[in-house]
Amino acid sequence: MPPGELPGPAVPAVRRRGRHRRTTLIAAVASVAAGAVVAVVLVANSGSPEDDKASSSPSPLASAASSPGAGPSSTVEGTSRPQSLPPGARREAGGFAWAPPEGWQRDVKTGSEVHYTSPDAKQELAAKSSLARNDLMDSWQKSEQNAQQGRDYNKIRLERTTFRGHPAVVWEYTFTLNDLPWHARLLGFTVDGKSYQINTWYQPDMEEQALKTYEKVKESFTVL
Repeated sequence: MPPGELPGPAVPAVRRRGRHRRTTLIAAVASVAAGAVVAVVLVANSGSPEDDKASSSPSPLASAASSPGAGPSSTVEGTSRPQSLPPGARREAGGFAWAPPEGWQRDVKTGSEVHYTSPDAKQELAAKSSLARNDLMDSWQKSEQNAQQGRDYNKIRLERTTFRGHPAVVWEYTFTLNDLPWHARLLGFTVDGKSYQINTWYQPDMEEQALKTYEKVKESFTVL
């Protein structure tokens, strides 16, 4: 794995025999073990991959300047006052804050990557940060080639976009994991040499609610 890169986040947790069972993504450049499903890594700057499971991907996000309460304001004396965050927002070690849904299971993957899984295990949210490396679109296009080997992988879109006025990349696709269909939506952006991602996986039968939750979390995302 290239220096400064973070491992890709785990794919959706699947409830089995009363427990949540989580599998992880295989890095885009990592070799795939026999019988394992190729997965796409959610990397904020390069298409480095990791872990084992059905595909998962990345995309760009908001910038500190345009995020709600993104930058500290100076007082008359020239000192800075605490940053204003959206209601319920939680500061994370990765240099960002967001407001994940209440009652969801929290899973800290690394100091800069956090996941939340819904009580029914039908949706997972992930946010992460890393040092920016290379062009995000170029990296994800390479990862997408590996993702094509995943079970029932189907790309819906992989394209450049903007998020809060910043260049971004969005990757949307479907895949099968443990015989269950999943829909992935991933978004990433770069600010001051650092990349951020907000991603979600959900089961198609609850898409309407899943997208409402995802949009609400994206609105709360704040670069610190």
